[in-house]
Amino acid sequence: MIYLICGEKNEGKTVRLKQIFLTVRNAYGFAAEKMLKGGSLVAYNLVNLRNGDSILLAQIRIEPGGCVAESFAYGPFCVNAAAFVWAEEIFEAAQTAEADAFFFDEIGRIELSARGYSKLMRTALESDMDIYMTVRNANIVDVIREFRIKEYVQIRAR
Repeated sequence: MIYLICGEKNEGKTVRLKQIFLTVRNAYGFAAEKMLKGGSLVAYNLVNLRNGDSILLAQIRIEPGGCVAESFAYGPFCVNAAAFVWAEEIFEAAQTAEADAFFFDEIGRIELSARGYSKLMRTALESDMDIYMTVRNANIVDVIREFRIKEYVQIRAR
């Protein structure tokens, strides 16, 4: 089954995803955790939900247009392409362990433009695992259409 954890920006989708993760037997996945400095968002880390390991996912660009070679610009962020490879490794571990479920945080505009977790999402949706993903309300219809999701359960973040 596919589970869409939906809500607005900053409404608690990631928190809800983590809560659900703790209740699912033999689950794998990742969450994007905000990094704040002085109350302002400066970066996101991608965190392995099974062991707490993390990798930089995105950080606010200090210089306009200034991202390192292994990253790409998206809005005000430099997005670390290596984080998506790392996410694929978590999924491979889930397949090896014959996991019951896999968790994605978050599927959005980057994936809808065929980047980010797009390829991994398509692979995961073809697996036998239950898939849980966070999606902003504004992107639900596009995500369902783009990834050809036919049956799903919608879970409100709050």
